[in-house]
Amino acid sequence: MDKISINWINEKFLYESEIKKINKMFLNAIPYPNFALDNFFNENKLLKLKKEILMEKFEKIDKDLFSMSHTKDLVSSKNLLLQEFYNLLSSQDFIKLLQKLTGENLSLKIDMQSHRMVLGNYLLFHDDVVEGRKIAYIVYLESLKSRDGGALRLYNIRNPLNPIKKIIPKFNTFACFKVSSKSMHDVEEIKTNRQRLTIGGWFYGN
Repeated sequence: MDKISINWINEKFLYESEIKKINKMFLNAIPYPNFALDNFFNENKLLKLKKEILMEKFEKIDKDLFSMSHTKDLVSSKNLLLQEFYNLLSSQDFIKLLQKLTGENLSLKIDMQSHRMVLGNYLLFHDDVVEGRKIAYIVYLESLKSRDGGALRLYNIRNPLNPIKKIIPKFNTFACFKVSSKSMHDVEEIKTNRQRLTIGGWFYGN
């Protein structure tokens, strides 16, 4: 791993034994391949990243499918720390690590936005299927409790009424799932005055 990667990533996740354990967990996860890794990044750097992301311009969008605010793709950000984070996730070293964690063949192409959800915001039931998308990812920048809402809910496509798994937002968790026609999910409506702040997008492959 290069110096930037080592500075950003908790070294625990760079050991081959841990990588193999996570890969097995990802492949065997229900209702489709996924993981949520706590304390994945350097906490101090992520706290600084959170502060900088809040300085970006967020656009509020209300549609049938979702209600939330988001930034433009962060590849265009002028902020040096955000540029560094984008370069980290799109680097050859990080892509190689994610390939080992997920077993997916990935390219260096990624999408990255920040999303902010507040009281009443939601993301309805859908999959993320767009040509080339292989892995959806979320970096959580806030911690919420069950009563706040905002959980990422994963569904078995045969039972769209009851989620199989809930990922409750927790600061410094890195969550990923495999994108396919089976990867049905939503984000629970925000029920309190707490905000759900994330950075997320997709890793691509052929």
